[in-house]
Amino acid sequence: MVRTNQTQPVNLPPATWLASFAQSKRLVDQFELQRATWLWDRRPRFVLVDGSKVLWGRIVVFGLIILVLAAFDVAGLLIAAGLAFFGATLLTFDLYWRIRWQRDYQACLRRLLK
Repeated sequence: MVRTNQTQPVNLPPATWLASFAQSKRLVDQFELQRATWLWDRRPRFVLVDGSKVLWGRIVVFGLIILVLAAFDVAGLLIAAGLAFFGATLLTFDLYWRIRWQRDYQACLRRLLK
């Protein structure tokens, strides 16, 4: 099943998404429109990636740093483990923030049309 921007509007600002519908502006709840605009203005930026090539480049560099550090006995292994833990934590929080924002934004847009 192919999803369109009307079912997954997370890449569009609320005014653009709302313009794709034939509804009158006075039928839209203005408070929800303000909330949707507020959420859109505060959408999370990607912490580690702004495109897939950048992500893979950073992952490769990060992996090489960990491999080099692992060659230095116990201290290098401890630093490498700490870096790996920090990187995994950063990716987890980045994913969590984006999913949470997406859920809130979609819920707001659904309420906009009710």
